Amino acid sequence: MQRRPYRQIVIRYTHVPTEIDDNDTALDQIYESLGLGDERDDVGKLVFRAIVKSTIAGEGISSRDIMELGTVSQAAIIYHLNIFQRAGLVVKEGRSYFLRANNLSNTLEDMESDIRRRFERLKKIAKKIDDAYSP
Repeated sequence: MQRRPYRQIVIRYTHVPTEIDDNDTALDQIYESLGLGDERDDVGKLVFRAIVKSTIAGEGISSRDIMELGTVSQAAIIYHLNIFQRAGLVVKEGRSYFLRANNLSNTLEDMESDIRRRFERLKKIAKKIDDAYSP
């Protein structure tokens, strides 16, 4: 039996300043808005930043490479990578992890398309339910 990946996309309403000059702060805002963690989750933010930067550079990054960026255990990094994969944000090819598209903008567009498709299906189901119960 093949196991289907569980995908959960959470959008949190967070305060996003109109201008963010620091790219790491901007990445942290996206990370928190996607419900991947909160402002206290330094490990998750480290992993997220590393994947985004390596993907945009045209490379993937291994959990071991991420481990070398900070004083974090490989188990903690793998934990976050698994969360990102289940959210549909990250894919694994061999030992390397990448965003699901070639950059962050395209990844977010892909995720938005997933959400739109899911909502279209839900609205069709809701319409059938409405029709079934309407007099």
